[in-house]
Amino acid sequence: MTSRLPDLSRNGIAVLHALRGEESLTVADLAERIGVSRPTAAAGAAELEDAGWAINWRADSQGMGRPAKHFALRVSAGAVVGVDMGLHSIRAVVHDLEEKLLADHRVPNQEGGTARQLDLLRATIHEALHRAGDPPLLALGVGLPGVVDRTGRVVIGPARSGWDGLPLRDRLLAAYDCPILVENDAMAAASAEHQWGAGRGASSFVYLLGGHRTSSAIVVEGRVLRGANGAAGMVGELPELEWDDATRMLLDDAGVTGDDMLSVFQRANEGDARSSAAIAGYVDRLSVGLAAVSLAVDPELVVLGGGISRVGDMIAPLLQERLHARARIIAPRIETSPLGGEATVRGAAHLAFAAVDEELQRAAQKAT
Repeated sequence: MTSRLPDLSRNGIAVLHALRGEESLTVADLAERIGVSRPTAAAGAAELEDAGWAINWRADSQGMGRPAKHFALRVSAGAVVGVDMGLHSIRAVVHDLEEKLLADHRVPNQEGGTARQLDLLRATIHEALHRAGDPPLLALGVGLPGVVDRTGRVVIGPARSGWDGLPLRDRLLAAYDCPILVENDAMAAASAEHQWGAGRGASSFVYLLGGHRTSSAIVVEGRVLRGANGAAGMVGELPELEWDDATRMLLDDAGVTGDDMLSVFQRANEGDARSSAAIAGYVDRLSVGLAAVSLAVDPELVVLGGGISRVGDMIAPLLQERLHARARIIAPRIETSPLGGEATVRGAAHLAFAAVDEELQRAAQKAT
């Protein structure tokens, strides 16, 4: 079930932002947070209450006078869904208005064509919402590998995915009547890193996604750079960099069958010289593309995300040395993502919240 967003003034939206993540706030607290008078703050809170998005009560007074009225978000008023649509699995998370996690559902992705995968995507979202208690859906965010344009169309998908030209946002709008944002997975992850992870507080950073595949994204002044076609920072598309085959080459060089790249690092820790040499080659390949994108933006930070974040303590020093050798005039520090494999799905949920805020702001602007 989807839910129509309420018509709020800019003051009401400011109160919404102030209450998000707070147990409760008084009118005086709200007035101080958003920089308005108490009557103005009270009016904004009343808007949310009339829309069914807030509740109020008076706390017990320990002294003289009338007890203060407290406001809090009615978290059951709606929820957003974030999706990490990978080649190997689809994961959907549900967050309430306070960004609290309500449900987390993951299923293996399936071969068999785009139509079957879209059916699985919708079923995964449906099941996640059901596990969350079937709250009204306010917005949906999806992160997936590939180049995604501003309309939510997958311009170029991963090899053998069959996603090239897929109008994913339009397909989802046929099933969900709510704001929907579709984004490249590395860019979605970078937005999460800026909000909650290693990139928080950094003026600029490069996010390096490593695991089954290798990609990168750029954040400058708190904004993920998308470019004209949604491909900013995706230097891994250059075949000369060998990023497409980086993980496969790591496994082959180490003599490991299957796709467990982390086993190579475990073998190296146990003293296996072949695995150590394979890791050195892997890091060297990463450093070429990373040097190129870093020289373009001169970031203060590089964040290691995805599967390689689990072995960041081994990779970071090697990558720091190789990056400095290739890009001698800059020296960004390298940190491991604390979000790891959570970054894309959390970034997708963050995009959904951003879509809610954007829709509310658009409606408020029309009303003025």
